Amino acid sequence: MNLEYERIKFIFPSLDKFIIMDFNKKIALQDLKFTFTNVLKIDLFSKLPQFSVSRGFHSILLNSHQSLSGQTNQNFYQKVGNHLEITVKFQEEGA
Repeated sequence: MNLEYERIKFIFPSLDKFIIMDFNKKIALQDLKFTFTNVLKIDLFSKLPQFSVSRGFHSILLNSHQSLSGQTNQNFYQKVGNHLEITVKFQEEGA
């Protein structure tokens, strides 16, 4: 596989669903909101995605405005099998 891409399993606990995809590590995480809308057939209007990686008992919150390769804390890389697992939660955006 290309080094720019990483196999990611995005887990949506509130929906009881997940998506596995080869993700370009240079794309900002918040840009996935439109992909999630199309693939999961859900309305994410006024909702902000929050991305986190579990590492043992700790959860590392990722900056959604940055790409995976641009994260300031690179200690989140703990692959399960052949992919990285990222939990996605949605926060209501106030008016």
